Amino acid sequence: MSLTRLPQVLSLTFPLSSGTVSPSMARRAFPYLLTLFVVIAAAPPVFAAWVWSPQTGWIGPTGAVKDSPEEQLAFATAFFNRQDYKRARMEFRKLLRSYKDSPEAPEAQYYLGRCEEELRDYYNAFLEYRKTVQVYPSTKRLDEILEREYQIGNLFLSGKKRKLFGTAALIPARDKAVEIFQAIADDGPFSEHGQLAQYKLGLAHLALHDYEQAVSAFEQVISRYPESPLVDDARFQITLASLKGTFKPGYDQSPTDHAIRGLQAFLTTYSEGELTDQARKRLTDLEELRAEHEYLIAQFYERRHRPIAARVYYAAIVDQYASSAWAPKAAARLEVLESRVR
Repeated sequence: MSLTRLPQVLSLTFPLSSGTVSPSMARRAFPYLLTLFVVIAAAPPVFAAWVWSPQTGWIGPTGAVKDSPEEQLAFATAFFNRQDYKRARMEFRKLLRSYKDSPEAPEAQYYLGRCEEELRDYYNAFLEYRKTVQVYPSTKRLDEILEREYQIGNLFLSGKKRKLFGTAALIPARDKAVEIFQAIADDGPFSEHGQLAQYKLGLAHLALHDYEQAVSAFEQVISRYPESPLVDDARFQITLASLKGTFKPGYDQSPTDHAIRGLQAFLTTYSEGELTDQARKRLTDLEELRAEHEYLIAQFYERRHRPIAARVYYAAIVDQYASSAWAPKAAARLEVLESRVR
């Protein structure tokens, strides 16, 4: 713009009573006008990001949030009800970022799980549901969440593949079934789905050939829910797992103990049947393993020059596992230790 035309622009922009602007005034005003034009040119249109449609009404800028959590929840839910799950997910997340302590936050967190489930990303759906229970334990949706988690767990147990980077993985994610059923058993142990999840946890371990963990899971069905109709099934599954497990005489013998108790209970209830002979043989093997474990502990105390403790373990082998191959060895060591005392 030339300085000769600047007075005309200024007279239009800043009309003066005289109607004229001198060249000297124009020169002084030029830097201010230039700054004004730059600011106006750089500023985004105020209403450019707002879109209106008969279905949604006015939709504000992507990063904007409604003035209250109630409005934001209703806004996000409207997208969910229209099956626009990706946009709904974005709007629910906005609510949680801006109003995380509001009464509407638990519902928004729950709906994040629903969005993921509708988008068939079942593992992420479980994670969002679990977060609802953990962050908002007083949620009114607890029973529904546990049921939805249970159904997702069943999907993975049946061989459902987990989505990975937006696509299905090649290997069935049964390990996710273990994670999900364990979460249900922990979060709602006395709920309708608590005992079902505990039982399915054992089945998931069986599917992964984690037989010792399966025995422990089924044992908890029996101890936690003694009146449950699943108890007999749990005993049967303990028998199957005990027949297949690769128990070792290591430090933690609780899975072995669970297996022994399960087999004993099974043989007490079913003295005859297809698995009876296998169960008896497996019980003998496990008792042999348990006796070996006790013998190793006794030897440990002997090497540490603690004969009294060693004698306790040798005596336990002789009393409890008399038919095992370790009983004669334990009896011999007892005689040696007794002769030293004399």
